Amino acid sequence: AMAADEGCGISAATDFQLPARFLWRAYRAVLGEAQTPYESAYDKERLTWRLLKLLPCLLEDERFAPLKQFLADDDDLRKRYQLACYLADLYDQYQVYRADWLEDWICGSDQLRDAGDKPAALPPQQAWQAQLWRQIQADVPEQQRGFSRSGLHRRFLRAAQALRQRPESLPRRVIVFGISSLPEQALEAL
Repeated sequence: AMAADEGCGISAATDFQLPARFLWRAYRAVLGEAQTPYESAYDKERLTWRLLKLLPCLLEDERFAPLKQFLADDDDLRKRYQLACYLADLYDQYQVYRADWLEDWICGSDQLRDAGDKPAALPPQQAWQAQLWRQIQADVPEQQRGFSRSGLHRRFLRAAQALRQRPESLPRRVIVFGISSLPEQALEAL
């Protein structure tokens, strides 16, 4: 269809990327490759391994009682791995869809904001989520702490507003198709 639209019968030099990969590429283009790592310490795969390391140390803390209960009878550590994968995915989604929660948790506010930005206390049975995010943050090397998607996104927006021309490494034209919804971060970037 792209070849037919141009009338020449040829489509070349097209690059198809998922939104998250494109956004990271845009962050690096606008903020500079020296200021933006190729991959984040907060990517889902890296978070999985970080969580596998952190979980055993945290289970004695009363706030993590729900996790300790889940991991009971985990002789072969399969449940720990499954939990780490699940939590890594959860925090990966929070970085995109609920960056406001993560920012609050880092500042010590154990709360959840609704769509109207009204805060509500984090339910006691979920209080471990805020503490775990703080533990993850503390475990990430200091020079990499500001490179979560939500942190980079804020810097990207400020830098992009100050641009006078498109960075050379970004395409002149971006076509978004086949996506029924996008998170706010992606819409802001586009």
